[in-house]
Amino acid sequence: MTKNLRWGLVGASKIAAEWLIPAIRSVPGNEISAVQGGDGRRVDDYARTHCIERAFTSVDDLLASDVDAVYISNTNEKHADCAIAALNAGKHVLGEKPMAMSLEDAEVMVALARERALVLAINHHLRGMNTHRKLRELVDSGTLGELVAVRAMFGVLLPEANRGWRTESAEAGAGVFFDLTVHDADTLHYILGEKFTRVAAITWNNGVSAPGIEDGVAIVAQTASGVTAQITESFAVEHARTSLELHGKKASVFAEGVLLQRPGGSLQLSVGGERKEIPLEHENAYPRVIEAFAAATRGEGRPLVSGEDGLASLRFAIAARSAAESGQTVSI
Repeated sequence: MTKNLRWGLVGASKIAAEWLIPAIRSVPGNEISAVQGGDGRRVDDYARTHCIERAFTSVDDLLASDVDAVYISNTNEKHADCAIAALNAGKHVLGEKPMAMSLEDAEVMVALARERALVLAINHHLRGMNTHRKLRELVDSGTLGELVAVRAMFGVLLPEANRGWRTESAEAGAGVFFDLTVHDADTLHYILGEKFTRVAAITWNNGVSAPGIEDGVAIVAQTASGVTAQITESFAVEHARTSLELHGKKASVFAEGVLLQRPGGSLQLSVGGERKEIPLEHENAYPRVIEAFAAATRGEGRPLVSGEDGLASLRFAIAARSAAESGQTVSI
């Protein structure tokens, strides 16, 4: 009988509570053995609330336990150090985005996982949405024809409860680049089947983030084949829906409400100006993340988003930030 994959949570986070704990427990062969957090009283309460047997305040102590894999969801500046420690301890790693705050740390993570034959995955869950899988299918099948333009709008009014370090602390990786740009980069890399090779960007601050920290960005990026994308991201857009548009020589597809955590939204195919709804059955993407990850630890396939995929989205975000700072187009 195959033993369960035992998970340790690094970070007693809201995203783990709302999405990853239910997802892990919904997939047969997976269990949560331990959780770590910096505040002893808080992590003990978290463990009791979520029926997790052991609680630690030290990452090293959690890694010294019998967990097989860790899910890392603490603040951005801690992701790389915790992932590197976990890989060095022989644990598989599912990390939250961004995987690191520097390319050097991300490259160390990828190299360590490869050397130690461990699974390193990044939780860009949008690849698991049926909406995005359908968009990839439309591109691959030639339904849209040769692409001539791509547009993405990831505009939200960031809830007060989700602000804090995300809008106040540059040291913790605040701002849209590490929160939204990495997601959009990975999603478009997946849908288009190729990566961007150059990028330009302009940022602004609408007062949601602290002075000096961007809460909005407009990006123009191009792939090696010449597909050009316009990407707008903001923490200060209250009345819009997230959206993607892919325009080809045969048809266009309009996707609305498809860039958030909860499954949903709509796709419409447009031919000759006439739009028709594309029927879809929506599914929670997070169990799909866990299923692929657990299978990869058994040597069956690959995770939904590999460490190399996460590195590519981080490389894009850092290049976009550099482009905004310099006012120049940056090669990736």
